[in-house]
Amino acid sequence: SMASITLKASARDKAKKGKVIRREGLIPGTVYGPKMKNEDLTFIYQEFHKVYVAAGESTIVELETNGKKVPVLIHELQFDPMTGNYTHIDLFALDMTKEVTTNVPLRFVGEAPGVKEGGVLVKNSDHITVKCLPKDLPHDIEVDISSLVNFFDAVKVSDLKIPATIKIEEESDLILVSVIPPRKEEEIAPPVAAAVEGMEGAVAAEGAEGAAAEGATKEDEKKTERAPKAEKKDKK
Repeated sequence: SMASITLKASARDKAKKGKVIRREGLIPGTVYGPKMKNEDLTFIYQEFHKVYVAAGESTIVELETNGKKVPVLIHELQFDPMTGNYTHIDLFALDMTKEVTTNVPLRFVGEAPGVKEGGVLVKNSDHITVKCLPKDLPHDIEVDISSLVNFFDAVKVSDLKIPATIKIEEESDLILVSVIPPRKEEEIAPPVAAAVEGMEGAVAAEGAEGAAAEGATKEDEKKTERAPKAEKKDKK
């Protein structure tokens, strides 16, 4: 089935600078892929925005340009750091017979009983990296949190219900969401004598926790960097 989301684009006027194009309410962009030469295009800002909200980066969009239709993924966006407006769009033209690697958003459904018991829901990720044929790309992947009954219960990658046509790039034991005990209990002051004795230990533990947290963010950075690179392999 072909994409029902359509995005119209025009050939870009080479004489015009990006600033001028953007002032006209357009966004400059480029489409490229294994089966075509790079083409520079412009998109109507509001139209692109609507399509991006509907499709994200994991739903096939039908690009209509110069009288032809091309299945694409919205691949990379650049934003103005001040306004948050789109300043440039990269579209990846799909070869429907070749697998692609892309980020798919997670959609959390259900209610976690552990939260009703006073626990805190911690989402460690809002997307996952999948590899599959374009026709099998899911718009999002459902994460059911109703199994999170007790503190420290977690939903891992291996718990997801994923069709056999889709391969997930992350480790199967990666925790996506968990319930942790409320903070307040940890903060109850211990008796004074014990507190003095435990002081040094507490400081050391806190330092270790900080380091662990830092390690986690570095890991995440690596992950997000890896996703687009994985797709570059497909651009032969």
